[in-house]
Amino acid sequence: MFLFVFGLPGRFAEWCDAVTARLARRALGQSELIGADTLEQIALNVIETGASQAVVSSRQPGGLLRAALVESGRNFIVALDDPGMVLADLVLGHGIALAAATRAVASSCAALIDYRSAPGALVLHCARDWPQPAATVAAMARHLEIAVDEREIAELVADLAAGETEQPHHDAFAWWNGLAAAEREMATGALLPYIEHQDDSPPPSVAWTHELFFVGDRPDECATDPIDITGRARCLLCGPYIMLPPGSWSVVLTMRFSRSAAEHEFLVEICTDRPLASGIIRPRQEGSAELTIDFVLDASTERPVNIRVSSQRAAFDGAIAVVAATLVRATAPADAPTAAPVLAGA
Repeated sequence: MFLFVFGLPGRFAEWCDAVTARLARRALGQSELIGADTLEQIALNVIETGASQAVVSSRQPGGLLRAALVESGRNFIVALDDPGMVLADLVLGHGIALAAATRAVASSCAALIDYRSAPGALVLHCARDWPQPAATVAAMARHLEIAVDEREIAELVADLAAGETEQPHHDAFAWWNGLAAAEREMATGALLPYIEHQDDSPPPSVAWTHELFFVGDRPDECATDPIDITGRARCLLCGPYIMLPPGSWSVVLTMRFSRSAAEHEFLVEICTDRPLASGIIRPRQEGSAELTIDFVLDASTERPVNIRVSSQRAAFDGAIAVVAATLVRATAPADAPTAAPVLAGA
């Protein structure tokens, strides 16, 4: 038996994980708490741990997992929070770099949109539900069909309040105001559409600035500086590895080219767990150039979006830089229907 908690990567979701794990131990006995975003990851965890029952904690869940839960008629928890406060806590409370934290929060926001509107979801909000923990625990137990009395709820709440799942106390506003303008632009482009667009439909657009991308042949290095194209044909730029909601999208990729680089053509590919679309950007002259590519993410997508920019032939000189990728959702999405898989352990 598996219980599922989906949420933004903040302390409220961690609290919901802890509550569900306590409830699971009461109802099921010994239970593991595992982190997994896909059916494959769940299966691998089960193989490694040998667990037959567990609480699955997920921050960037894939589409096939959602389809399996809906098909199986399973109830689950969705823990929502303010994306800006979660971002601040990841940076201030966990020491995560701003770009990495932005990717994590943006991916989680996108992945959870279809989960929060799915049958079987109990949607909890940090600002509304965490201040009344006893009522929230009782609601979670009812939704997961686990019997607990008021005394057990009070003990559970007291235990968690004394642990590491307490609400953070950071001066997020002072931290935000102290960021450089480029840092605020990066976080705002990726997250503000989800903050302003609070219903269960995807935001109309998002923007990913250059700080979120990586050097193609050094994927652990952020593309904060222009990339030297000298050498053989190769992948020069990739990223940002951020999830998007399913649907039809157009990406406008804006790049800058040196005079030598403007003599070349560059292949641009859009990928997730499979190739989606591609195009050629032809700068023609030194300076900025744009390329628009349309692509469709279906409901079975499991991986974040990767935009790859590759040189087509060897170069003796030149440099390129990404300015931003602006993604606009089409008004009439052309999502392809997918068959729902069977969830093991249902």
